[in-house]
Amino acid sequence: MEKRVNRPAHTLGGLLFGYLVRTGLACLGAAAAWFALLLVLIEAGFVLPAYSGSDAALRAMELLPAMSADHFDPDALPELCRWVLLENTVPDAAASRADVLATNMTDAQLDLALVQGTLLFNTQFYRDVQLIDGTLCRLQYDFSVPYADPALRQVLPDFQILWTVLLVLALAGMIAWSTRRTGRLLRAETARLTDACRLLAAGDLSGPVPGHSPVREFDAALRTMESLREGLAASLKAQWAMEQQRSEQIAALAHDLKSPLAIIQGNAELLAEDHLPDSQRQPVEAILRGAARAGQYLAALRAAAADELSPAPARPVDAAAFAAALAETGQALCAPPGVHFFFRNLFASGTVLMLREQVFHRAVENLLANAARFAPKGSCVTLTCRMEGSFALFAVQDEGPGFPPEILRQGGQLLSTGNTARADGHQGLGLWFARRAAESHGGSLLLSNLCTGGALAVLRLPAGD
Repeated sequence: MEKRVNRPAHTLGGLLFGYLVRTGLACLGAAAAWFALLLVLIEAGFVLPAYSGSDAALRAMELLPAMSADHFDPDALPELCRWVLLENTVPDAAASRADVLATNMTDAQLDLALVQGTLLFNTQFYRDVQLIDGTLCRLQYDFSVPYADPALRQVLPDFQILWTVLLVLALAGMIAWSTRRTGRLLRAETARLTDACRLLAAGDLSGPVPGHSPVREFDAALRTMESLREGLAASLKAQWAMEQQRSEQIAALAHDLKSPLAIIQGNAELLAEDHLPDSQRQPVEAILRGAARAGQYLAALRAAAADELSPAPARPVDAAAFAAALAETGQALCAPPGVHFFFRNLFASGTVLMLREQVFHRAVENLLANAARFAPKGSCVTLTCRMEGSFALFAVQDEGPGFPPEILRQGGQLLSTGNTARADGHQGLGLWFARRAAESHGGSLLLSNLCTGGALAVLRLPAGD
């Protein structure tokens, strides 16, 4: 029976649509609660309905026609409507301050009343009533929710403005809550992607990519990363098996060649002890030189294979002491061919590196030996040890003919040699060993030619904690 795969519950578009719906419903709920609370305040008598000003104006209009300017009683008028007595003014027409006989308005209210203007949030309305003597009384009232207590109207800000601000804050709060809820989900899902990317970037292919996502697009990305991890893990496993097989073959080959080489070298040494004519001695000496060279080559092969099969653990190493040991090796290698050796230790005091010391020492030694071999007599070989960010650099520079193009393209590959300049059968193994040593420390080998002539080989590795 085919295994069922749980499909993600949401798409990204559905998630965003749900956010909009949830936000809209939350805002509607907040507005409904806001309006219900307003009704409660009105029912409790804390504030008055918005039409209270209109009712007050209607009651005033019933009283005003019986009054005159000389017998005007302001105390008889409802308090929610303001008034101004105007002479020489017809109803619904603008007036000036010269026409004002009396008023209970403030200057700002009066300026609006004269031209029948309005203010934002508190829309003013007007009623013009003629008194019995022809004087015009203009009533001004607001269609807004006022405090029921007149004392509160004097000391507190306008209730309708405060209540509108409260609604805006409530809506903003609902939007913020909904946004934070959706944002928390998106952050959690993007954190899954980030964790998966970090695992792949760190080369941790031992376990699956963490979890699945309820969002379809994120889940597809995680599944793709899991497939990538499985492919990389399989590829690295196969590569590691090939490396192991190759190292075992190299070790077996070196071991098998050791006995025939010993026989050749031993017989050549016996021949060299006899009194041979010059015509025969020269070939024998050539055989001895070749056998010695082949012996060194086999020893390097066996050491490289042994390190591949059973690598030693890294340990803390004092950078300055390690660099000083490299300097002694470089001086010893450069003295016989008459090459000047220069050393620059730029490590700060107390710098500690995590190294397999013998392996890495041999790697730098290979670069120094290669530089000393091809540097012209009287020229210079320079070893520079320094930090670059979180990496330690060991740079070997010489003034020789430089690396041929084949070495720059394939340098560091096993038995990769050029056929010009620096190609004598040594550097293929030496550069391969240096590259493997750097990679086993999480670093790299960089080869280049200098524009002023000569070659530069840099071993770069993480400094470690």
